[in-house]
Amino acid sequence: MIWLKRLIALAALAVLLYLFWPLVGELRKAGPLFRNAHWGWLGIAVIIQVISYACLAQLNRLFLRPFPGRIGLLRMMAILPAFAFIEVAIPSAGASGVVLRVRYLGQSGYTPEASVFTLALESLCLGVIMTAVSLLGVGYLLSNRQLSTTQISLLALAVCLLLALFALAVWVSRDRERMRRLILYLAKRWNRLALRLRQTPLEGESVNRRVDSFYDGLSNYTFQPLLQGLVFTILRVVLDIATLAACFMAFIYIVPLGILLTGYGLMLSLSGLGALPGGLGMADLSLAVVYARLGAPGAVAVAAALAYRLIAFWLLRFIGFISWQVLEARYKPKR
Repeated sequence: MIWLKRLIALAALAVLLYLFWPLVGELRKAGPLFRNAHWGWLGIAVIIQVISYACLAQLNRLFLRPFPGRIGLLRMMAILPAFAFIEVAIPSAGASGVVLRVRYLGQSGYTPEASVFTLALESLCLGVIMTAVSLLGVGYLLSNRQLSTTQISLLALAVCLLLALFALAVWVSRDRERMRRLILYLAKRWNRLALRLRQTPLEGESVNRRVDSFYDGLSNYTFQPLLQGLVFTILRVVLDIATLAACFMAFIYIVPLGILLTGYGLMLSLSGLGALPGGLGMADLSLAVVYARLGAPGAVAVAAALAYRLIAFWLLRFIGFISWQVLEARYKPKR
């Protein structure tokens, strides 16, 4: 399975590099665009992204509410960037971030099972909303006949992929034993990597307990916190899209709503195929390629993509490094 994922990632990256090649010449034009950019819009993009991350922090707090423990909004906003930074600094298929999340939330009274369960629930909600955004964007473009036959074919392929992944996730998660088998399989794969990294391998008993804890945790929720969680999930995604729109505005280009939604959804889909955390490389290339293919001027697409990734990805990780240092300095293991 690992070799297949790497093969798919390499194939997708090769396609993106091929599509990005015509935009290489636009890199020279992107320089003057930055010099003449409306920096006020980039400042607005940063503010929007901070609010978006506050919504994500509140989403996590809502999902943690049914479990024993207590955490404030500011502390959660400090933990999440540290979590994002460590995933990039120590690539381990997300395991390094999970370990850090468990460690810091444990200081606030939450069990490892609650930490992992709420992370999975957050990822599920974000995945559903992002898939919906992609479908809305494609529907908008189709209704306004803004796509060529080739573009429709490519988007149809991407939509089918999204729906297949979503259907697979639903199918796996509906059955506890099916989920258990999947998690045990992934745990075996992680254990092989753990031996190379000299990390503690996962025990089968521990994995079984956490799977049971995940499904038992579902019984802790009522309709109201799930509805509130859905609202904050939508706000998180909408504000992230608004950050991207503000980056385009900084270079005096207004992206039509349908193209904005479609490009955002496709960027997430393509970056999800990447082998590196955070879609490194894939997201940076796909963002410029997708919007250039959907009609944005090449230089503007490159400049806006760079600005968005600097704000939404790299700035967050830089803050995460500082946050990680502060949290580590204050960390006191329980005895």
